[in-house]
Amino acid sequence: MNNINDELLNKYLDDDLSREENDLVKISIENSSEVKKRYETLLKVHEHLNSIEKESPSIDFTKLVMKKLNAKSVIARQQKYFLLSVLSMLGLIILCFVGYAFYQVISSMQPIQSSEIVTNYSKNLGDYFSNFFGQKNLTIFGSVLSFIMLISGYFLYDYQKHSKKTFSH
Repeated sequence: MNNINDELLNKYLDDDLSREENDLVKISIENSSEVKKRYETLLKVHEHLNSIEKESPSIDFTKLVMKKLNAKSVIARQQKYFLLSVLSMLGLIILCFVGYAFYQVISSMQPIQSSEIVTNYSKNLGDYFSNFFGQKNLTIFGSVLSFIMLISGYFLYDYQKHSKKTFSH
């Protein structure tokens, strides 16, 4: 009986055959040296595979994975809040400068006729902004912006470094 293939022999080893098929395979193993060789080879492989200890994840595996995922989301959320606070602070500083400029222009105006108010208002506002963004004040403003950019750059660099470290573990 040479119609016995390896799949049928594996089922015989696993005891997954009907009684008739089981008897047929048994007779084929006894009568054919080729089938007997394949059977013995498969039997050795089968025994070896059964002797290997099955690995399973540790009990805390799920908890550790979830902890790492939560830590990553917390860090991302903290970084978003930091970036939002830096941008809010920058916006607040700009809003304060513009409000102070308007206050200075309005407080310096004398009560005069309405057509002169607009002209005077525009002139005073232009003068104030040209003074505000003059050489001295522009240097201070640029320094503040540079400092904010340095802090943000460091923060983003640290985030990238931490992300790479998290994914490598």
